[in-house]
Amino acid sequence: MIAIRIPKAQWGKAWRAMVELAPVRLVANDPIYEVLPAHLELLSGRGFTYEIVRPAAVATQGKRRAAAG
Repeated sequence: MIAIRIPKAQWGKAWRAMVELAPVRLVANDPIYEVLPAHLELLSGRGFTYEIVRPAAVATQGKRRAAAG
């Protein structure tokens, strides 16, 4: 998955456009979303701006490790 950050000024319209295409998942309070490549094409085609962020940093948030033993 690809992780992106959308500017707050564009968030509402961008969110509605993306969820019409396919599900989008909020993965951080920043807000950072996991999206599909098709979402990026949609956002670019409609003139929305976004920032691609490191998914590895996002994926580690909230993970728990099992205790050995």
